[in-house]
Amino acid sequence: MGARIGAIILVTLSTPAWAQGVLPYSGVYGNPAGCHLYATGEMLSDGYQLLTPDTFSSKAVGCDFDALVSSNTVIFTVEAICSPGGRRQVTISQTGQDGYTIRLDQTTFVGPLPPCPEAELLGGNEVSL
Repeated sequence: MGARIGAIILVTLSTPAWAQGVLPYSGVYGNPAGCHLYATGEMLSDGYQLLTPDTFSSKAVGCDFDALVSSNTVIFTVEAICSPGGRRQVTISQTGQDGYTIRLDQTTFVGPLPPCPEAELLGGNEVSL
């Protein structure tokens, strides 16, 4: 049994989705409060909005991205588990240098969220393995 667990861990760690994230880009995008929260863990206000390759979060909704369903050069659709809302498809659209917008359903849009400043992220809480 121990060998099976070791094999599962090895396969899991070598899977590209784990290494690269669900969305095919790197970086963190958000409003100033979201970028600050990501970099420091400190919440400045309830108005934070934050997009990573694996998640979207705000005070109103949080989504963990499970799988990339479809994509072209500027629009990505992902399967996500959101709270509140449960399982749903979320659309992330690139808006040029402005960053990305997120469509959670037919009436809920967020963004555009610009890239978080690199200097702010250098002291961030993200753990590298």
